[in-house]
Amino acid sequence: MFLQREDHGRVCVIRLPERLTMAHAASHRHAIRDVIDGGHSHLVMDMGAVEFVDSSGLSVLVSALKAARSAEGDVVISKPTPEVQALIELTRLHHLFEIFADDTAAVHYLEPRDAA
Repeated sequence: MFLQREDHGRVCVIRLPERLTMAHAASHRHAIRDVIDGGHSHLVMDMGAVEFVDSSGLSVLVSALKAARSAEGDVVISKPTPEVQALIELTRLHHLFEIFADDTAAVHYLEPRDAA
């Protein structure tokens, strides 16, 4: 399963699939790591299409955050559905990730850090 991406300088928007589950967690981790290794350490995880997330799917987000921060970057979340937002809050991940209503605001948030 391929992740769609849109580059904005060194900031990259990654559009996550409908289901973020154990079935594809390893391939998603690998694909995101390739993006970071390619010089895009500032990532926006667009969750607008995500309808279901399991614990392995959440671990993809945390792994991305750890890898990005190791590369002097960051990861933010955009457009979580109400159900996904509730899960993020239930698992307290909203304390780790900045969350935005749209990709433009998320990219703008990361750009000043990118310019430094």
